[in-house]
Amino acid sequence: MAQKDWEEVIGIIEDKSPGLFKKFLISEQSFLPNETFPNPFNEEHSNFSASDLGKGKPGQWIPVYYTKDIPEYFRENSVVPVRAGPAEFFFYKGEVFFDLKSVDFEKIDTDRINPIESYIPVTLKAKFQRNENAYLNKAIALGYINHFVDDVGLAVFEHEIETKTHKRLLYGQFGKIKITNPLQFKTSKGSKTLHPGFQFEIDLVLENRDEIIIFEAKTGSKPFDNFSILQLYYPLIYLRSIIDEPKPIRTIFMDITATEKKEAYRLLEVRFNEDLFDELEVLSACKYVK
Repeated sequence: MAQKDWEEVIGIIEDKSPGLFKKFLISEQSFLPNETFPNPFNEEHSNFSASDLGKGKPGQWIPVYYTKDIPEYFRENSVVPVRAGPAEFFFYKGEVFFDLKSVDFEKIDTDRINPIESYIPVTLKAKFQRNENAYLNKAIALGYINHFVDDVGLAVFEHEIETKTHKRLLYGQFGKIKITNPLQFKTSKGSKTLHPGFQFEIDLVLENRDEIIIFEAKTGSKPFDNFSILQLYYPLIYLRSIIDEPKPIRTIFMDITATEKKEAYRLLEVRFNEDLFDELEVLSACKYVK
């Protein structure tokens, strides 16, 4: 369990530099390491690394997706480890997990929403083991995503298919990304560098002539209480770094609850104002029940 790993990490850092965390917590610094409190293992490195700590299997503990992955000490002090390179991380003093319980999702009458075609693919209706991508495709086929984003002219990047009445929204998955150039994790109080070799996943990217839309999806047998905002922020700053034109990018989280009797799709659109991680604004929230 990642929580135990992070408790061990605290101990390793405190053994190397006693009182470092307490000094960081009462300071005005947002990141650790920083210029005032450099990496005690290697002052030339702006991030901590698994090799610094002499700790193996970083893929099992550095990625933090849920609040249960971090110790109570971190939760009480609003400190979260943030992945920042191959087996690297820094500590961020601020909110990383979005509280879904605080959102009032507008319930949409799905009987009034038309599928994007005259049929629903049988592979999406069959009861086989599904992942996030399958449910994203089904939400597209049922017309829920079209309704939520309020546009029937979406396409996956430059691909479009003409139908008799409109340009059909396509299904797609962007998959795993491994960055080759550094990215900037920006906040209103400063920034940190994400180093080349850093990897993350994008569940789905859709685009029309006017905008790009990023989707992050989670599935389960009951609604999620929270999710990591990083899972929308990483794709946002990556796409921003590779696109030359100043095209708007929207970010949407989808919480999919699936049981034997019904499926519920909760969609939440947020905006990172000026691409700052700590300047998050909720734009819309809807719930679709099938």
